[in-house]
Amino acid sequence: MTIQKGWIQRGVLWGLVLGGLVACAIIASPPEGLIAKNDHAALAAWYEKEAAHLRQHAKDMMVMAEEYRKNPDSSTRGVVSPKIDLLQHCEELVGMYTKAAEEADLLAKGHRGMVK
Repeated sequence: MTIQKGWIQRGVLWGLVLGGLVACAIIASPPEGLIAKNDHAALAAWYEKEAAHLRQHAKDMMVMAEEYRKNPDSSTRGVVSPKIDLLQHCEELVGMYTKAAEEADLLAKGHRGMVK
């Protein structure tokens, strides 16, 4: 196996690991105590905090993608760089985090509407 194939395999493995971690991080659920109490104000605050947290993750991924864009892998001249895969991965994560933040905002808005 060449060194390049080894790096590609490691990149794919790390991509899968990171994807799994992101999936677990995105699927957060509010505290059961708030749900049991029907505390809509607290649930709205929790979802707003979660949305802010997800937006920060999206910003972090944007920064990481920009770093990959600025510093392409020079060791693979004439061959597609493994960093391109990582760049695409970061951009996909930005989209996932952004969508999850939008959903959390909608849930917060819904709970705010129930506070009356």
